[in-house]
Order: sequence, then structure tokens, then C-alpha cells
Amino acid sequence: MFTSPRRAATVAILRNTGNNIEVLLMKRHGKDRFLPDYYVFPGGALDEQDYEIVFPELINNHNLKDFKNNSKEYYAYIMCGIRETFEESGILFASDETGNYPFINNNESVEKFNHYRERVFTQKLLFKDMLAKERLSPAADNFFYISRWITPPLFHIRYDTRFFAAVMPENQETSHDGNELVDFDWIEPDEALNRYRDNRIKLVMPTIKTLEFLSRFHKAEDVITHLKNKS
Repeated sequence: MFTSPRRAATVAILRNTGNNIEVLLMKRHGKDRFLPDYYVFPGGALDEQDYEIVFPELINNHNLKDFKNNSKEYYAYIMCGIRETFEESGILFASDETGNYPFINNNESVEKFNHYRERVFTQKLLFKDMLAKERLSPAADNFFYISRWITPPLFHIRYDTRFFAAVMPENQETSHDGNELVDFDWIEPDEALNRYRDNRIKLVMPTIKTLEFLSRFHKAEDVITHLKNKS
């Protein structure tokens, strides 16, 4: 256990559906020490490798005031969000030299990237080495900062978490890792809140407040525009 909060990143992944947006929520394992059976956004704690890729040329596209203008820290959080999202959901926020996301939606590509995913999770392969092998770069410029939440001191396991929003890549599939996460749901923010109020799902306050924020919008692009203008 740790009383000092560990730095972490989590990602509210959005997609359009009909006249509204859906967000990805994933269910934590019932035997996990931290938030068992709770629905959360994909994410996790920062790792040393998250500090090893920095893209200074992207700094002007983002507001760094919430990170005390520390671009290295800012991109470490984003790298953590990208890496953890891939490990937990199979969604890969990385692009080729033309700026396109990889197709991960047929048997061959899903099998290949699931193999990568398992090796990255078990630390047999560094995430950056997987990206290099596939000639991909982290899509840091497609992540937009929402908020910061710190677990109160009364808890033994604490996190200092940065929340980001990103739009779901086209031509990719979603799957839970079967380890830390055991289920997932693409759900409208209001519906998730209704299920919480009806005691059908468990949510923590940072997730609730983020869902309340997202429920104000009907298009993923409107969320991103708002966060850009907020900068």
C-alpha cells in the first residue's frame, strides 16, 4: 500500500452514436484491491517508460498551465494514458507517418496486436519498442486535458490522476484484458449516471463528475472543441 498518491492518467474515450455520444466504461475485477467491481475509464499509473518519448513540437497545441509548463510531465501523463488504454482495452492511440490510426478490426490484425498487448502488459516488450516496430507514433495531439483528481488521504491506495478526453479511432475494436478489467460498455453518459443512481453499477466521484461534464454534449467533436477553447 502507498499513502503518497501515485501519478496516473485516465482517458474518457468518446464516439458518436445517433444524436448523442457514448463513452467507454470498463469494469474492474471483483478481487482487485483498488475499486473492485467499479466501472472506470481505462488508465493507470505512470511508469518510467512513459517519460522516454517527448514531442516538443506539439507543445503549442496544448495548454500546459495545469502542468506548471512542464512539457515532459505533460507528455508522460499522455503516454501513460495511451499505453494503459492499449493494455486494458486494445484501443491504440498511435498513428503512422500520414497521421492515420492502424486498422485493428480483422482476425489477423487483432491477433497481432493482442500478442503485442500481452507482451507489453507482462513487461516482456516496451510499449515504445512496439510502436517503433510498427512505425507508429503516439497520437499525443489527439488527447485533451479535462481535470485532475487526487484520492483523499484517508485511503491507503491513492492516485494523483489526470483525466483526458480522446475520440475513438475508427476501424478498431474494444476488448477487456481479462486481468484487471473483466467487462466493458459503450454507454451514453446520462445512461451511466442513471444506472449508478439505480445501484446497477458502481462509480467513484471523479468518474461521476466527468460523466456529468460529458452529458452536456451531443457530439464528440463538441467536447474536444470545448476543451480546446478552455485552454
